[in-house]
Amino acid sequence: MWTNLKKQIIWGLGVFVLTFFVINLFCFYFISPIKVPKVATVADLTEYNRPALTKAGIDGHLTVAFVGDMMLDRGVKSSVSKNFAGDYAGLFSEVADQLSNYDLLFANLEGPISDRGVDQGGLYSFRFDPKVLPALKAVGFTVFSVANNHTFNWGGEAFTDTLSRLAENGITYVGGGFSGSEAYAGKVINVEGVKVAFLTFSQFRDGGVNSTSTRPGMAMVLEKEIAESVSKARAEADLVVVSYHFGEEYEKLPNDFQQKYAKLAIDAGADLIIGHHPHVVQTLEQYKNVYIIYSLGNFIFDQYFSPETMQGGLLEVEINPGSKRIEKVILKKVNLNKKFQIESII
Repeated sequence: MWTNLKKQIIWGLGVFVLTFFVINLFCFYFISPIKVPKVATVADLTEYNRPALTKAGIDGHLTVAFVGDMMLDRGVKSSVSKNFAGDYAGLFSEVADQLSNYDLLFANLEGPISDRGVDQGGLYSFRFDPKVLPALKAVGFTVFSVANNHTFNWGGEAFTDTLSRLAENGITYVGGGFSGSEAYAGKVINVEGVKVAFLTFSQFRDGGVNSTSTRPGMAMVLEKEIAESVSKARAEADLVVVSYHFGEEYEKLPNDFQQKYAKLAIDAGADLIIGHHPHVVQTLEQYKNVYIIYSLGNFIFDQYFSPETMQGGLLEVEINPGSKRIEKVILKKVNLNKKFQIESII
């Protein structure tokens, strides 16, 4: 009798453990709003502010800044509604003065700004309320990359609406256009007498077009097109900045693909390489005396599941207006709080 009871107890425990495992597995994949990945540890960003990576600055320099992925939907949108009465300016209020002091401010816009289009049904599908635009303009954003894996989440109508809204608000978009030729063309901005060309390309193909396409789309990472676009921009501008949406999510080191295309752009004439997509900060290095930051991580995102995804990088670049060359770069740390508000940039 005791033997049968023991068997029943063991069998009951086994059923309980199996049921618990199945329920948790179901919740993880189908109920949780964010799948929690295995995140690589990211070193403290101050590690990259080594003197060996900078040159001597000069008086009267121009300062431009680059940040990573900015996502203003899902948990961020909910936080703005709950904590800032629907005003997206609240996300930037702690650092607005700091950001507005830059001569130019660049970010990757991780989704369309529109109230149009049809959800394409992706696992993570983003679309930002057009009410974000006054806040973005007020804080000083000058250039947005639209070449990424979320820009077509709501289809072509939302994409072209985004381009129109950015242009109407005096914000330059790069890496996308109403045709392939526009998507691959560099946008040149005069920064206090220094002509800076911007080009951006996405590794991820959804919404991508080739340079001869007559339909709207974004520029993809294609070897021939990158070399030609950079070479043309080199002839038109004093400085050429190439931004890539590439790499593997949550990996702290660049892969071979990232290294190949960063160096390809430099060989073609780029003066600075900016990367985003991995959601964590990756290494800052030099190739042929040109700086490469493989990933600036998150600028604003609701990836609350790790310290590494709740901080990102801001690359501050000093330009000599006389020589029209980059004199110094500093990688600063962007810290997000639980409201997905930028708490500090240090």
